Amino acid sequence: MATLLVSTLAIALFNSASFETPEVKVEVQKIKALLLSEMTLQKDPNVVYNRENILKDYQNKISEDFKIPENMRDRVSFWFDVYTRYDNNNRLIHHSLYPWIVYKVVDVSPIINAELPKHRWLRNLKADDFVKGEVEKIRAALKSLSKRKNLDNLDEYETLVAKALNSLPGEPQKNAAVALKNLRVQTGQKNFFEEGLEVSPLYLNGMEEIFKQHKVPVELTRIPFVESSFNKHAVSKVGASGVWQFMGNTGRSFMIVNHHIDERHSPFKATEAAAKLLKENHLILHKSWPLAVTAWNHGPPGMRKAMRAVGSDDLGDIVAEYRSKSFDFASSNFYSEFLAALYAERYQADIFKGLNYEKSLDVHSVKLARSISAKELLRVSGLTQDDFILYNPDLKTVVEKNMSVPSGFKLMVNDSAKAVLKNLLTQESRKTGKTKLSRNEVSLNLDSVNASN
Repeated sequence: MATLLVSTLAIALFNSASFETPEVKVEVQKIKALLLSEMTLQKDPNVVYNRENILKDYQNKISEDFKIPENMRDRVSFWFDVYTRYDNNNRLIHHSLYPWIVYKVVDVSPIINAELPKHRWLRNLKADDFVKGEVEKIRAALKSLSKRKNLDNLDEYETLVAKALNSLPGEPQKNAAVALKNLRVQTGQKNFFEEGLEVSPLYLNGMEEIFKQHKVPVELTRIPFVESSFNKHAVSKVGASGVWQFMGNTGRSFMIVNHHIDERHSPFKATEAAAKLLKENHLILHKSWPLAVTAWNHGPPGMRKAMRAVGSDDLGDIVAEYRSKSFDFASSNFYSEFLAALYAERYQADIFKGLNYEKSLDVHSVKLARSISAKELLRVSGLTQDDFILYNPDLKTVVEKNMSVPSGFKLMVNDSAKAVLKNLLTQESRKTGKTKLSRNEVSLNLDSVNASN
């Protein structure tokens, strides 16, 4: 208690003091973060107490291109909480037009962790039913509030929704009527985000190398945290695949995508495609990265339509004012989710504790000079089937069915496999430069690093 009191007093002193130079202000922010970190030991460990400092990028870890716009601050803050504070046992009942307006956070962990019902799927159903009940109570409160002449004698749930809507301008009754049509439940993502952080060191260094080669900001390699939490086997309900969640038609524009080989599942090949697509979006959309990233989800034609409708190329204005059937919740929030994920990843040492990080891969991209059966390729390379598929998940079906790998195909292999395969590789693949990235030889030397750096 004494430590908490001292910390609180110290922070109050810092907040009230006046400092002359930007350098001193930066140091003060760091000290405040340390003090707040100590406070988390005595408070709720799921709360990020230096959240505001992080969202201000107090350690200058993020380039100016990706500072959080003031007109999107509340939206980004909501997604930051989804990724850093709430796990999948927490359901946020909120306003879909203004996601940061949260009526209630429902914690279903007592139901999920109970001994009965015996089967987990039954506990999941019970939890879902409980959340639906809470949603209906919120819905009833909003409906009641929308018809009230005054706000006297509100019950528990009416008080909840009235307080949540208080930040909106205008009459509470009209705001409640709009909110009634825009009720939504968001599941917390903290545990999935943590899993993504643990896996991401396998690929991030190599992905950054590829983006640098294409002169695309390396911050954009954090989009897979939003799309898949770096699960290379992820497949969406609409058929998007891999860590970047490329759709089939888009993927075929940049990669091999057929019944046997699907390069969307290769994190490095998909990253090459992602760099090209994002660069195209950027050139098309007024050289704006917020618009280019949103177009990843909504497409450049849709973004041009939105810009014309609003008369602005400011994404914050578009998200606030543009309404259409296609520019839905996912599209309007995609850039905010990306920024929230970027800040959470860059400041992960401040937020997440006890993560078990994967070691980085050390692989090279090489080209086959001739076709060869998968079984023979494995034998010659000396790689186990598991390691080969780890490096080349796009060839999983080819390996399992012992099909031919075509001439000119790009393989990902380690140093030893590259050395023994030299007679099977094109001349371009025999280059020795280990850090240079080229069209024919992508050398990804990924030293093991702590992902918090």
